[in-house]
Amino acid sequence: MQTDDRKDNISGGLVISEEVIAAIALNASKDVDGVSGFATRAPDVHSILKTGDSPLKSVRVWANDNDVKLQIYLIIKDSKKIPTVAAEVQRNVKNAVQSMTGKVVSKVNISIAGIDFSETAEKKA
Repeated sequence: MQTDDRKDNISGGLVISEEVIAAIALNASKDVDGVSGFATRAPDVHSILKTGDSPLKSVRVWANDNDVKLQIYLIIKDSKKIPTVAAEVQRNVKNAVQSMTGKVVSKVNISIAGIDFSETAEKKA
């Protein structure tokens, strides 16, 4: 009887919510020089049903058993190069999500939703 009980304890699973993965991705993105903020993604059924301030508003997560795909909506600073910032965000997000969750990140798509010109306006004023 004890061997059956031990099998049940060993065969447990770990479920990581999409919100946690999105929060990890946002925190990793904030560390990149050139990221000014995040934009709200286009609404879909999933985002409409979620209310409140959720990290899923700026990140779309597709998670399977061991595979994760992400779409992040960024606002970048006006003095930075888009390809450089996007590549660095992809690297940081992939490394952070893989190291914290143990899941393989197969794709990190970046959508540049806007450019923040506030720093340029403050310097000219």
